[in-house]
Amino acid sequence: MARSATNMLDLSDLQAPQRREVRDFVQFLLTRRTDTKRTPRTKTLPAAFQTPIKVDEYLKVSRDEIYDEI
Repeated sequence: MARSATNMLDLSDLQAPQRREVRDFVQFLLTRRTDTKRTPRTKTLPAAFQTPIKVDEYLKVSRDEIYDEI
């Protein structure tokens, strides 16, 4: 994407976690836009998602902890 004054957004007023979230969301939107142009989206999940997995205990993770791993 070419940079110009019409497609730039100043995120400097946001804190780092908020900037990451905005970038993540914009990337998601761009991915959806390009994926739908190439191939039609299917509405069904892969079979692996239909198979239940036994879990003894759920692990709670915050969004910030996930970004720390990246």
